[in-house]
Amino acid sequence: MTDSQLLTTTETSLAVIETIQERDGATPAELAATLDLSESTVYKHLYTLGKHGYVVANGDTYRLGGRFYHFGMYVRNRSKIYELAGKYVIELAEQSNEESDFGIEENGRIVTLFDSVGSSATPSSRLNNYEFMHTTAIGKAILARLPPSRIDQIIDRWGLPQLTDRTITSREVLDDELARIRERGYAINDQESIPGKRVAGVVAEDPSGRIIGGFTVSGPAYRIEDADLYREFPDILQRVVPEFEAELDSQGLV
Repeated sequence: MTDSQLLTTTETSLAVIETIQERDGATPAELAATLDLSESTVYKHLYTLGKHGYVVANGDTYRLGGRFYHFGMYVRNRSKIYELAGKYVIELAEQSNEESDFGIEENGRIVTLFDSVGSSATPSSRLNNYEFMHTTAIGKAILARLPPSRIDQIIDRWGLPQLTDRTITSREVLDDELARIRERGYAINDQESIPGKRVAGVVAEDPSGRIIGGFTVSGPAYRIEDADLYREFPDILQRVVPEFEAELDSQGLV
């Protein structure tokens, strides 16, 4: 299928949804200006989306509706693998007393399915992020396992946008980083996606080597020292994630 077969109306509705999500709510005038559409066109899309529960109006501001929550929960819970990942996110958070995440790659981006913090950890229903792979520890850990042709496809589609002054924006630098990840077995996101956040991450895979997703442990830069980032966090991940992989196998989930 080629781009010429895309439905323009559907593309516009999706752009409206994504813009509302990115702005955490938007007025018709803001949507029209952002998407270069007439307000009458925006109203038609909002009316249709609202009729089916995908957006709700609060005064002049439109926000995403509760139906997206149910879709997100369905996607997350459709797989016993992801449910089990939630258990190990809690384990990682408790052992590190820091934040832990589990995410997957979809269409060359990273979607976080679970996140937990410290000893009070519980699986999160946060599904509102769609992150660039080159800016995240999970993303870079997965990129390091992909063939060059797939890496090319992802970069051709999404580029290497800069999110902070530490973000990798050069393919040559990225290739060097991926080589280091392959050598040491874990990836680092040192304030590359969010200023002040330091993250270590590893890939999780099934017995055949198929990538399932990735786990991270992270904390604030003012507290997380290099010894935590490059030794303690990877040690915890490389101890706990194989337990997740072994349980996947023992339960026959892969």
